[in-house]
Amino acid sequence: MPSSTSSSKQRRGYDGWLRSLAVGLLAALVILSAWEAFWRGAGFAPVIEDDLGIWTLKRRNVQKGDGRTAVLLGSSRMQLDVDPQVFHEATGVETVMLAIDGSSPLPVLADLAADHSFAGLVLCSLLPQWLADGSADQGRSAKWVRKFHQQKWSSRVETRLSLLLQSHFVFRYPGLLPDKLWEKLTGGEVPRPPYAPMREDRYRPADYSRIDIAQLRKARIQRQRRIVEEAAPLAGEAFAARISEIEAMVSRIHQRGGRVIFLRMPSCGEILKLEEKTWPRRGYWDRFAATTSARTVHFADYPALSLFDCPDGSHLDFRDAGSFTRKLTDVLGLQR
Repeated sequence: MPSSTSSSKQRRGYDGWLRSLAVGLLAALVILSAWEAFWRGAGFAPVIEDDLGIWTLKRRNVQKGDGRTAVLLGSSRMQLDVDPQVFHEATGVETVMLAIDGSSPLPVLADLAADHSFAGLVLCSLLPQWLADGSADQGRSAKWVRKFHQQKWSSRVETRLSLLLQSHFVFRYPGLLPDKLWEKLTGGEVPRPPYAPMREDRYRPADYSRIDIAQLRKARIQRQRRIVEEAAPLAGEAFAARISEIEAMVSRIHQRGGRVIFLRMPSCGEILKLEEKTWPRRGYWDRFAATTSARTVHFADYPALSLFDCPDGSHLDFRDAGSFTRKLTDVLGLQR
């Protein structure tokens, strides 16, 4: 039988361990709170990271829709230029943003075409390279679609918990994680809040007053030149096959009572010149528009859409995105 002295020592040891744990947790909480307050004072606000998890949550919402859902496909131009909230207010239709930055929308369009539960409206921003480039690399789109169908329930729970933290705490911003922060500081760069943070609906309002626009525009042009240099534009029968491939997707959605509209979103200046030189409208967009059964809208054909300026050559400022969205719904005849 243990002695009272032994029991007393064990109790004191247990109490000491609890006090140490409490002090450690309190210290961590104080440090974390100070870290959070410091970056909020520097102008940072909670930011949601665009990743597979949140995309799959939105994709799953499409499956739960009533058939009147509008799905926005494309890449960064769709994410920055079309505000889903404004689109919903103008049309009365539930709107889901499934655009994926830097990736072809065609794998997502193919997935919606194969989804027998979907009979809604698809607005697909189709850049020249996605329409006519022969490269096999479709970016993250094909991977995210595949992962969506393989996703386990535990991943969905993890995503929702992560969203809860990201939407309330600045310290969850990837740019402030220790490795990223160290990389910036050692490179002589001061961390700045993102100029195009993502909302929970996956729209990214871009505020170009928060960034060196001349430097950004230069970087965009350099990136576009690399895209052009690496491009393998389809021609002849190969391009005809691409059009047929897209039309097959469109037909499946139309047969279920859905609608597909393809958009050529605005671009400006040197970016537009590079696009037109590599994928001339007459040889690509116009040929596609004359063939597909879907409606096609080229921004240059509508003064209401073509008068907007793209500060970086590719995207609209958030101050223009709301107006552009409303004018787009008017051009499409979707306003309620």
